[in-house]
Amino acid sequence: MAAKTQAKGKARQPISLLSAHDASPVTPAVQPAADSGFRAGKAAHLVIFKSGIGYFGIDIKIVQEIILMQEITPIPASAPYIAGMTDLRGRVIPVATFSALLGIEPTDVTDRTRILVVENGTGYLGFVVDAVTEVMMVDGSRIEDASACGAREHGFIVAIAKLEEYLVSLVDVPRLLALADREREAEAVAA
Repeated sequence: MAAKTQAKGKARQPISLLSAHDASPVTPAVQPAADSGFRAGKAAHLVIFKSGIGYFGIDIKIVQEIILMQEITPIPASAPYIAGMTDLRGRVIPVATFSALLGIEPTDVTDRTRILVVENGTGYLGFVVDAVTEVMMVDGSRIEDASACGAREHGFIVAIAKLEEYLVSLVDVPRLLALADREREAEAVAA
């Protein structure tokens, strides 16, 4: 009964990516995004994965591990891109669907679907991706600034790696999470 009384006076805010690690219903102030380190002409050690319609790369330094898809428990009042929480060897972590963060329709789970566990500054976060394709060092001569391809409007795609088989959008994960939370806060205020 006490929980109902407390909830009556105040509308619950959706759980955000930055606060989901502690299941807090309050969205914290967004801090400035850390620099991803991706630069045109600078080599990068990447985890490359497929999600939705394209290939993406993130800095291997923030990747804690890559795990097989496992059971994910939904979180009430969470943002639409939060798939839920999962237990990773006794540690509960929030899991987001990477394609949903980008506004792309998620694909079906297959035997290639993985959860990329990354460090998000205050804890760990899992990204559900269609497949992890490679872990590789990409020579700086194959990396261009995102603005050369018109990708700068997104803000979180900071560079493009030109591989022989495909192009890879290099993602600044802290900036992506900050932008997703800002959008979610704006939606909550507008509602």
